[in-house]
Amino acid sequence: MKLLLVAAAVLTVASCASVSLEDLEFHTWKLKFEKSFNSPSEEAYRRKIWLNNRRLVLMHNIMADQGMKSYHLGMTYFADMDGPCCYNPAKIGATCTGYVKVKKGDEDALKEAVASVGPVSVGIDASHISFQLYKSGVYDEPDCSSLWLHHAVLAVGYSTENRHDYWLVKNSWGLHWGEKGYIKMSRNKHNQCGIATDAFYPLV
Repeated sequence: MKLLLVAAAVLTVASCASVSLEDLEFHTWKLKFEKSFNSPSEEAYRRKIWLNNRRLVLMHNIMADQGMKSYHLGMTYFADMDGPCCYNPAKIGATCTGYVKVKKGDEDALKEAVASVGPVSVGIDASHISFQLYKSGVYDEPDCSSLWLHHAVLAVGYSTENRHDYWLVKNSWGLHWGEKGYIKMSRNKHNQCGIATDAFYPLV
């Protein structure tokens, strides 16, 4: 009987030793975001993307900790995806009677609208993986386009953090993304990510 228990213990330790830290992190991430896949091959494909994004997050955050980046990344719900996320027309929640367009590309005009009217709908370039994996801090993506816009968000405020001006922006990806669904996007950086290119507020 003792020999049987020892053998079982050895087998348990051996099987545990074959599980890597990356395997445990991936499993924990799947549980956190309630991820499931249609097949083992799809899971292997998604895990490969997840591992690449994990390396990106680790390297980026080392630079952020050293003050070389103004924001941190995290393993968000989108960490197993490698393409841009986009608007789903089937999810329309309301309509308006009209709208007012803020002067194109003018961050001062956008600032005035946010301060006097309230939340302003803006189109942005959210195509970079750094946007999908954003966790905290002032997002500064120099490769962002100010013309190629494909994602709609709400500019709800503005401020400054550690000498970095930013827009407080509400995304539609849920509380598990960014700072509880929000992102601080660079302000006064030549209309970075096109935040003031297509800005509107509704008339209801």
